[in-house]
Amino acid sequence: MKIILNYLIIISFLLSLTDEQKSRINQKTNDDLSAPNFTLNVIESRNFDDIKSHIKDIYDASKIFHQQNKIWPSKIQQLIDKELLTISKTDSVLLSEWELILELSNSENKDKIIIANSLNESIKVTYNTVDDYFSFITPDENNLTMESSITLDSLKGKVVLINFWATWCGPCRMEIPDFNELYRDYNKKGLEVLAISIDDGRDALLNFKNAYNIFYPILYGNRSEMSKIQMEYGGIYSIPITFLLNKKGEVIRVYPGAIIKQFDPGMYTDLVMNIENALLSK
Repeated sequence: MKIILNYLIIISFLLSLTDEQKSRINQKTNDDLSAPNFTLNVIESRNFDDIKSHIKDIYDASKIFHQQNKIWPSKIQQLIDKELLTISKTDSVLLSEWELILELSNSENKDKIIIANSLNESIKVTYNTVDDYFSFITPDENNLTMESSITLDSLKGKVVLINFWATWCGPCRMEIPDFNELYRDYNKKGLEVLAISIDDGRDALLNFKNAYNIFYPILYGNRSEMSKIQMEYGGIYSIPITFLLNKKGEVIRVYPGAIIKQFDPGMYTDLVMNIENALLSK
């Protein structure tokens, strides 16, 4: 992996790794540019894509119903009777888990909302059709997250942004809105954002995620695991620091310091440009 640092120095004016860090990264892989692999615990938001997609289908059918009948439907059965909505086996399972309520007022001045109440959990999903916006209501915010583990090598084929951070790090907190924006805009196009906390535990991260509304996955491990990963990535002595990987798992850019669009638009623009180029590459 001897060429990784020379390569990165040439392509990135933002790179600021020491020779010692370069040497440590070089020793951890047989591939010249590959980022060292790791497996860590992950906390991420539940996306509720199935029910959200079903709600969107219901609203699309409701709009056709309104065009045909000059009123909005009050029940899903009206859409089925008019053959505007078909219920597949998957939908039937979904409907056995959610109660759907149409609040599509015929008054132009009132919001038109579709509500899904979970029959198994204390979760309420509301869709504001005017603003095209989903809201989630629950007495326990942990209902909106899920926990598992993730291995970096399993993400080959995606562009990966690895951000080393911690909850106590002020600049790290300031990056969150911009990383949320990147995740929202590019995740479905093939970008994964992994926020690796260097020394926070599960409970602290759960509370932090809920408080700061982080959309992208948060990774953590025990002290031994985190020390090993930090050393394998050249020795992470200061945070935040961010690595951009292409679809082959190769490091193509390193960004030391906070990436904040408002304070350093040049760095942010450089990151977006390299993400888009990496997404277009094979």
